[in-house]
Amino acid sequence: MRLNIKDLVDAKGLNKHQFGQLIQVGYTAACNLYNGKTERIYFDTLERICIVLECTPNDIIVSDNPQLIEDEVSAELN
Repeated sequence: MRLNIKDLVDAKGLNKHQFGQLIQVGYTAACNLYNGKTERIYFDTLERICIVLECTPNDIIVSDNPQLIEDEVSAELN
């Protein structure tokens, strides 16, 4: 799984500093989110990102291999 925030921030015409201010995180955290270099994200931060970028979590959190995940879930259920 990875974060797809960079394209959404760029489409809004925001820089990393503005993005960080709007979602109420520090510059370093905003850069990490922007660059997809974070391992966890709090729900309140995710909610603020969705509001600022006018998107849903599905637009932000992207699976690198959705078929693999689907296969693993199916195997667990059987």
